[in-house]
Amino acid sequence: MDIIRLKKPKLSMDLAPLIDVVFQLLVFFMLTSAFANPAIKMTLPKGSTDDKVDSKIIEISVDSNLSIYLNDQEISKDKLLTRLNVLLKNQEQNSVNIKGDEAMPYALFVEIMDLARQAGAAQLNIIHQK
Repeated sequence: MDIIRLKKPKLSMDLAPLIDVVFQLLVFFMLTSAFANPAIKMTLPKGSTDDKVDSKIIEISVDSNLSIYLNDQEISKDKLLTRLNVLLKNQEQNSVNIKGDEAMPYALFVEIMDLARQAGAAQLNIIHQK
C-alpha cells in the first residue's frame, strides 16, 4: 500500500521588510549619535564619577577661546544674567549645568557661577569627562 503524501509548501521568509527595518535603525542611530556630541568643541577636565545630565537643565558652556554659550547660543557676559533670569523663571528645577574648557581661567568660572546664583539657580552642576 502506497502512502500518498501531500507536497508541503516550502516556507520562505521575505527579507525585504527586515532589511527596511534594519536600514531605518541604522539611519536613526546615525542621526542621534550626531546630536550626542555637542557642537561647541572643548576639552573638558577629567573626573572619576559619571555625570547624570538632564536635558531640561540650562547649560552654560565656555570654550577655549573664552566664548560663553547659553544652551548652544553664544552670549556676552553682560547679557548672561538677564537671560538666565528669564530661563530660570520658566523652569521648575532651577538647575544650571556649567561646562568649561580645562584651560578656562578659574576667575571666569567663579564669575559665571556667581551670575547663575544671582539669577536664582538653586543647583549648579559642573560637567566633566569621565
